[in-house]
Amino acid sequence: GSSNFGSNPGAILAQVAAPLELLTAMSCFAWLGGGGGQLGLPMPKKFTYFALKTPIGLPSQFALEVSGLKYEGRSVTMDKWPTVKPTTPNGQLPFAEMPDGMVLCESGAIGRTIAGASGLLGKGKDYMVSEMLLGITSDFNKKAMDIAPTVFTVEKFDAVKKQAFQDGKADVIDFANSKYEKFLLPEGDRFTKSGLTFGEIDLFGKLYVHVNGAFPEIKEGKLARFYERMSEVPGIKKVLSGESQFGPLAEYLIPVSA
Repeated sequence: GSSNFGSNPGAILAQVAAPLELLTAMSCFAWLGGGGGQLGLPMPKKFTYFALKTPIGLPSQFALEVSGLKYEGRSVTMDKWPTVKPTTPNGQLPFAEMPDGMVLCESGAIGRTIAGASGLLGKGKDYMVSEMLLGITSDFNKKAMDIAPTVFTVEKFDAVKKQAFQDGKADVIDFANSKYEKFLLPEGDRFTKSGLTFGEIDLFGKLYVHVNGAFPEIKEGKLARFYERMSEVPGIKKVLSGESQFGPLAEYLIPVSA
């Protein structure tokens, strides 16, 4: 499956924040060439999710902006959710509306569809690495979410849960510092040549919410250079700054006081 970016194949190249040698840029451009999107996947017309920065929504929201392709983004605030919920296909968010009228549920399926439509699945070894990262990051996110408070659970974050967090915090940080480092390329700031496969976008999305939540130490750990580079990708910055179609997104995970 080759991929393309419609009439704007240079759009994603502008997203690569770290300086690239000409050869790398050329190889990245070649990776974008072809027709019809990877696996023949179309870009969703519309993506709907809560107006929150969550490990579920951010990867797809980032990928939509990084793609440089046209899309419609809709954010649902919590006060509007009771009205919106009956109109969703399965009573949950996110969902994506496809060009042929199909409605797609489940964040992983939606994220990979967006990635495929915009050439972000990777090709060859990059695809394998991206998929591997998605698996590792699913485990990381589960470990972190099991003990971290959210805006919805903070009132029930009692002494017992706080102790469980303190007991498990080091394991979460160690996971981030030990499970990824061996797969980084020599530059230390990416896992693939483009540095913008969906696996890398997904990893940053989940790192971001946990760094800005209960695990700020991860930002200074073994993934520091990766985190810093991804933070400067224009499409990602646009989502986080509230300048994308999704508008301002509130924090979902929250820090834990010492």
